[in-house]
Amino acid sequence: MKLFKLDAAQLKRIYNERLIFDFPENEQKPLDIIEEAIAKDIYECLGLMDEDNIIGYAFLAKKNKNYLLDFLAVYPEKRNSGVGGKILQLLAEYLEDADNVVLEIEDPDLTDDSEEKKLQTRRKGFYLRNGCRDTGLRIACFGVPFQLLFLGKNKTDNLDEIKETYLGFYKMIFSQEMLENNISDFSHVDTKSLT
Repeated sequence: MKLFKLDAAQLKRIYNERLIFDFPENEQKPLDIIEEAIAKDIYECLGLMDEDNIIGYAFLAKKNKNYLLDFLAVYPEKRNSGVGGKILQLLAEYLEDADNVVLEIEDPDLTDDSEEKKLQTRRKGFYLRNGCRDTGLRIACFGVPFQLLFLGKNKTDNLDEIKETYLGFYKMIFSQEMLENNISDFSHVDTKSLT
């Protein structure tokens, strides 16, 4: 398996055939915003290739040597077979020179739906088992409550720097007014008390 940069046709196909089904509507970014960010060299879309087939993808916002893992998914027929762990391992290798790689996961502590809670808790467990670490930061972003995690090594554990790094990704793509109206409620939990 290997990661590679998607071309425009591959990106469009994955977006229309997979991403809109793999992620809730309130977490999706319009394709034109993604394409515009790629043109500005602040966004990167990778595919996971197994022999001749794309079986997963990872979309990354980037600013200097910091990255936000915006979307990560494995095709349904390849799930629960170790491919998710492999793509995270390949991403960590691909981004080994990065200062910080931040991920957002839906916060399982803030859902009242028991099925969603199970799914979100399982997703968090997957990331933690595969080398990610909880930063302890929590945020509401475009109406979705997230927990922020790190992938691989990170340059800082300073919470203010992590917040600024995280907000920096969105500042590159969205207007200040949109950010003020849609990103809020930064909080911190002691991750030592969670283990």
